[in-house]
Amino acid sequence: MAETMQQGRKFVRTAESMGYVMFDVSTKIPIKGEDEFIDRVLNIDKGQQALWQPLRTVWDVINDLFCAAWIDKTRTRFGKFRPYLLLYPIYGLPVCALFFMLPYIFWDTGSTFAPKIASWLILSMFNELTATIGDIARTGMMANITPNPQERLGLITKAKFLEMFGADLPKHVFTILRDVISRNKKKAAIEINMNMRTLYTSLGLSTLFIAGLMSLYFAIVSKERVYGLETVKEKPPTIRESMNALRHNRPLLMLMLGEVLDGFTLKRQMGTYIKSILNFANFGLISGIPGSPVSYFSFAYVGKLREHFSTKTLWLLGDYINSPLYVGVYLFGIIKVKNKAKISKGVTHYFMDLWPMIFAFGVQNTIDMTLWGTKKVIPNEIRNECIDYGEWRSGFRSEGMTGVLRGMPKKLTNMVGDTMTNIVLKVIGFQTGEGYTNQTAKTAKGVFAMATLIPALMSIVSLIPKLFFNISQAERERMYADLAEKRAEAASFMAMDSDQPSVVRT
Repeated sequence: MAETMQQGRKFVRTAESMGYVMFDVSTKIPIKGEDEFIDRVLNIDKGQQALWQPLRTVWDVINDLFCAAWIDKTRTRFGKFRPYLLLYPIYGLPVCALFFMLPYIFWDTGSTFAPKIASWLILSMFNELTATIGDIARTGMMANITPNPQERLGLITKAKFLEMFGADLPKHVFTILRDVISRNKKKAAIEINMNMRTLYTSLGLSTLFIAGLMSLYFAIVSKERVYGLETVKEKPPTIRESMNALRHNRPLLMLMLGEVLDGFTLKRQMGTYIKSILNFANFGLISGIPGSPVSYFSFAYVGKLREHFSTKTLWLLGDYINSPLYVGVYLFGIIKVKNKAKISKGVTHYFMDLWPMIFAFGVQNTIDMTLWGTKKVIPNEIRNECIDYGEWRSGFRSEGMTGVLRGMPKKLTNMVGDTMTNIVLKVIGFQTGEGYTNQTAKTAKGVFAMATLIPALMSIVSLIPKLFFNISQAERERMYADLAEKRAEAASFMAMDSDQPSVVRT
């Protein structure tokens, strides 16, 4: 009875629903200081990036554990996660903003200049800290906004669909301006890089501010409604209890193992390929035009697909549909060019020629877009189901620690993957700074393979554990029926305790 009442009732108000969509969009808006910014504008040597990657990862793991334990123990009258979202403009935005000022402080210094490397490293570590707090609060708040799983799925679908109408607009504006600046053959490389610095700083800071306002709006109008079973307990779960609960959460363990194996790969260098080899950041926008109508339509049949296929099947299709497609793109790209005029300009293979590759990636993108709606919705629902499954088995919710324990092995293996990637780029002669868009033919071929073939082949290993994801439809229904009954008890406890003074336990 309790489950029927919860699944039939709508909890989220219109203002909250709008805030939920805005909050989801806010994660896509910011122009981040990654890839080209670090390689070209800030000019950090690939060898130095590889050298310091282990330290950054160890720090990331430590601050993840600390932040998760802290947030999971938080109890305030505003909720468990809202306080951190309300305070994000104070602790998060200034650190991100300062990162964009580094090229002004260390302009025209070498790629191994020690003070610049140290400043980049320290700010990167602070960025990791604020990002961890924000991510835990964001995912926890979005998972706890309603106890009705069908309403939650509807919110996710609505947010992922509506974010397609404008969420990428700042990035499109950025890439257009980036190409106008970078492809200007009349200016010297130093002048181009100075303009790139201004572009990153101006759009980076403005988009951070807009995203912060959208996040703040959601934090103000939203409400946490999922009262975990630990609410009726005297103390929140300890780190040891959270780790023990993870051992009994098989779906989460299979998800983690797949992501761990996925980390032992060279990272896909698509952004590096289209910017440093093709020197055309709008490549994705142009090649994505044929698939754009398909992507919008793909949301219409997400519900129907869920009725006929298991969550696991849809998840696997969404994750691996691109692997054979990228192999095909690679085989097309290494075909030799026969046009003598292009050969004279150094364009010897199709992967170095803009328009043939727009065609090839256009085909790949159009096929991929048939499952775009599913790819955007299902991974979020899998995460929420794993959290609910852990609560069902252990008797308490531990969103922060669950997310961190899930991400910790992934970050350690990603450290290996990121380090390997930077080392390989260094070995094949990848140039940072002013030589960013003037790579050798050997380097260009290596970057293209790292954008298509190599990650596609290496990703097959991570497929195996995902096949053992075990939340069946029957077990899912039984889980939510049990949770609905027990949450009703926790909600009654909260109602009786609402007149008592609020307490923050950390």
